[in-house]
Amino acid sequence: MSRIDELRSAIFEKGRLLILFSGGLDSGVLAKLAHDALGSDAEALTIDSPVIPRNESVAARAVADEIGISHHVVTVDELEDAHFQTNPPDRCYHCRKSRDASAWNWARDHGFPAIADGLNYSDLSDYRPGLKAANEDGIWHPFIEFEVVKEEIRAISRELGLSGSDRPSMACLASRFPHGFSVSAQRVKRVDQAEQYLRSLGFVKVRVRHFPYDLALVEVNDPTRALGMRADITAQLRELGFAFVSLDLEDFASGKMNRTADA
Repeated sequence: MSRIDELRSAIFEKGRLLILFSGGLDSGVLAKLAHDALGSDAEALTIDSPVIPRNESVAARAVADEIGISHHVVTVDELEDAHFQTNPPDRCYHCRKSRDASAWNWARDHGFPAIADGLNYSDLSDYRPGLKAANEDGIWHPFIEFEVVKEEIRAISRELGLSGSDRPSMACLASRFPHGFSVSAQRVKRVDQAEQYLRSLGFVKVRVRHFPYDLALVEVNDPTRALGMRADITAQLRELGFAFVSLDLEDFASGKMNRTADA
């Protein structure tokens, strides 16, 4: 049995399944497999909030339309939670608990006995307090159960004919802030607008890390090109409210702020 058939078979056994759907690569592949296996008994639920990049919310709708899966959106606002705003190392744990509660409320109201997400086996190598919360909340992780790593998901995406198999990983905007530095609506919006601007310049992988004293640390897939555009980039980010703009000299990598977590 092929890996795809193995996953489809496990999904089919669930009967009805709600997919937590960001529209990214992992949840997109899972939603496609679920739709293939279960048809209308699989649906996708997107949790939207101020800490989700605006372009990601738009992409979720487009990917759901491409797959043909029924798509729904539930809105939450983590920034109303004072504990979340303080940005502790376990922020993702509390955020995930809140999102899972909203998802389960929706699932129960619409007759779904099971919820799955796109966390994959490669995610186990990083600090993931959200995974602990999801396990406590009974969320199924088929890609972890079957030890499917990120590159294998990209290959499955290509085999299924989905667009965006080379799509970079995304993460909530709160991950741009070092632990202990408060997350506010104004700062989150500033980061989102800065990243949208950098993507408009043609950069594919983009992070704008927000540090104290309104310092922006720009991380892109082509730092040499960014350095050549430093005047324009600095002017635009200063206009958005950053006082200082710096360029990260390391290679692009997700999860860098976990270095500041006391895991």
